[in-house]
Amino acid sequence: MKILKRSTLLLTALLMVGGSLVSAAPNEFTNSDSITIDFAQDQQIQSKIDSLVTGKERTIMAEVLSRLAPEDRENVMFVDENGKIYSNKVAIIDSTENYTSIGDNQYRSTSGLTITGPGNYAEPIDTAADDSPLGGEFFTNGGEFSTNSVIPTQTGGSGPYRRVYSNDGFSWMSTYVTLPGGTNIKDSNSTGLLDTAFVYLGGWSSNSTGIDAGMQHSTAYDDWAPTTLANNAMQPSPIRFKANQDIYMKFYITNTNEATLAVSGIGTDGVSKTVTIVRAGVSGWNKDGIGSRLKRMTTIGQKGGESMTTGSYMKGVHWNDITIGRYDSNTSSANLIYSSWGSSQTGGFQLYQRR
Repeated sequence: MKILKRSTLLLTALLMVGGSLVSAAPNEFTNSDSITIDFAQDQQIQSKIDSLVTGKERTIMAEVLSRLAPEDRENVMFVDENGKIYSNKVAIIDSTENYTSIGDNQYRSTSGLTITGPGNYAEPIDTAADDSPLGGEFFTNGGEFSTNSVIPTQTGGSGPYRRVYSNDGFSWMSTYVTLPGGTNIKDSNSTGLLDTAFVYLGGWSSNSTGIDAGMQHSTAYDDWAPTTLANNAMQPSPIRFKANQDIYMKFYITNTNEATLAVSGIGTDGVSKTVTIVRAGVSGWNKDGIGSRLKRMTTIGQKGGESMTTGSYMKGVHWNDITIGRYDSNTSSANLIYSSWGSSQTGGFQLYQRR
């Protein structure tokens, strides 16, 4: 389900729930997200899977797609708990590699390509935080250090970041976010440096299992790739999106121990599209959101030890129409209950290296 801009949401006073028209409280909405698959839905799901995807792979992808919102079934990648990659599109399978950790916040593919991660995603959230408002930009040189921030212990190098995290009890969120490009972003990639900018969602489960899910910037092409980091492995999509645009991102729990990222925007080919990455085996995550915290972050990930003198920076990231929710496990139709993400849903802020 795609959440409309807030201006549209606030005009919505009535919703159809369970076949009857009922009023909705301001900034709180419900959506019936039935898991029952009828013939028409099965036909729609099968139409989203390439004919060359057959046998076990087709069965697996049909099951995965059945758990996704219909609008998220266009270009889907599924990574199982063992790191095996499946997709509903042959082109995605043929051009995708899984990147596993080699230490120093680096991840390497089977063909030997190396990318930098967004940071120590598995570190549990610290319960204390700086509650300053989020503003300005952050840099790896110059800038004002936020001395009041209480930062979780970092290992392997993280770089500057800005984090907002929720209270406990959420399993679904969506947002529009501006992806910068051109002179608003610089990833310093000189000899020995692999700074990489990220804009992403994710969070920590009831047993502190972390997942990062969002967009990774390319220095070489000045574009962005949907990517996820879970189970000590990164999974970027081969489908990339243009810089300097507002995209729609959604992070939600689609099954027990299964998290999903869906991104909608204009690809580098100029065509509007949705890319979805589903990660299995992320323990402690449930649709009811009990014990889970969600987050949104802007980060410059760095190789090895952290350095604030590389000259990297990112400006112009704007978050809009941020929505947060959970699935009501007490109903057979698994209703999604959601609202705008405001101060009452916020657990805290953390800022590191800002000005």
